Amino acid sequence: MDQARPGRDVLDRSLRTSWIVAGALALTLASTQPYDALALLAGEVISTLHFIFLRKIVKLFTEKRGGLALAIIGKVLVVYGGLFALMTWDKIRYAPLCAGFAIPFAVLFLKSMQLAFGAGPASLTRRAKGAMLILAVVGASALATTAHAQTSGPAQKEHSAAQAASAQAAPAASHEAATELPNWLVLLHDFNPGNAVIGWLEKNQIIVFAWIAGLLFLFVSWLAMRKPKMVPGPFQNAVEWMVESLEDVAGGLLGSHIERHFPIIGALFFYILTINLLGIIPGMKSATSSLDLTLALALITFLYVQFWGIRNLGIVGYLDHLAGSPRDAIGWMMLPVMLPVHILGELAKPVSLSCRLFGNIFGEDTLIVVFVSATALCLKAGLTALAVPPMAGITALFMMLQTLTSIVQALIFSLLATVYLYMMLPHEEHAPEEAHASH
Repeated sequence: MDQARPGRDVLDRSLRTSWIVAGALALTLASTQPYDALALLAGEVISTLHFIFLRKIVKLFTEKRGGLALAIIGKVLVVYGGLFALMTWDKIRYAPLCAGFAIPFAVLFLKSMQLAFGAGPASLTRRAKGAMLILAVVGASALATTAHAQTSGPAQKEHSAAQAASAQAAPAASHEAATELPNWLVLLHDFNPGNAVIGWLEKNQIIVFAWIAGLLFLFVSWLAMRKPKMVPGPFQNAVEWMVESLEDVAGGLLGSHIERHFPIIGALFFYILTINLLGIIPGMKSATSSLDLTLALALITFLYVQFWGIRNLGIVGYLDHLAGSPRDAIGWMMLPVMLPVHILGELAKPVSLSCRLFGNIFGEDTLIVVFVSATALCLKAGLTALAVPPMAGITALFMMLQTLTSIVQALIFSLLATVYLYMMLPHEEHAPEEAHASH
């Protein structure tokens, strides 16, 4: 009797289920968008052939049989050649083609997760097919709705354009007031609307408050270290404690490299911390509540990490890192897939850094507006006893939480930059240090 092959059975069932999903989506799209339906099925065919060739290549490699090179060449010609031919066809759109190519991967992932959580093979097929068919109907309905919206008549387009124009006609100041309290630049511009200098400052207030935070950071640093003493005073002691604590945390990752890279890590932490705390002061603004500044800081970090990655690893080592360090035939065979994934992973790091910092600080500013607006509404309604004491207590508590969040967000940004930098260091240099630390 043949032995059971659970891996092969899961792959076969996943491919069958993916064909059910692709067929349902293609039938739904066939009447309105036949070329999209064709692109969806073509992506399904290419993805199925990819798995078939991959399974054959792995079998030939593990059993050390002949024909491995022929199978790899066949996969490159059929799968990648087919994708290239489909992408050069003008009537095929990328979105349905990529959706069809991704359906088997999604189904295989869901089936693997169900097996990992203990679902049996029989129930696995029923559950996955039912869930995939439901998702297919929902997805097809969404695609059909989108296509109908894209092919609507001129009247509908004119109506949408009129709505967009009316939405854009609202003043920018009201949009700003809905998300943050007015700062001193906004108030100064309201009293002097015709002044060109004040108008430029109000328009570029992110740059202004970023410079204010930078100058404040430099002034505090100079004030703490202008007359260093062997027995430091309270202010110098507090600054030195913060610097040494951050250096100890980052040094746990970078080891002997901390002396070279701590200036950029410390500068990022204390500069972001100064910007965040500046927004707690009434009349001031946290420049990190703008995605422009957080993205600029993240890009500086990204370029610094890539520069030192190339300098530490060399060009060949850096490219080997981006390729996933392939060391066997399977690794080299997966190189066309892993190289774009690693490149996207590197590009996603500055995006995640900037969006995380921006989202938290922007949310804090919005909550302050909510509390102040609630207080103003209560005062307008004559409920002074209800407005002042509770709202004052809530606002004070939230300002304490905002101070803690400002410190945490600056620490997370700088530590993530440290982790990204550590990943670019030669790992063999860390082995003796880690072994020594374990002893």
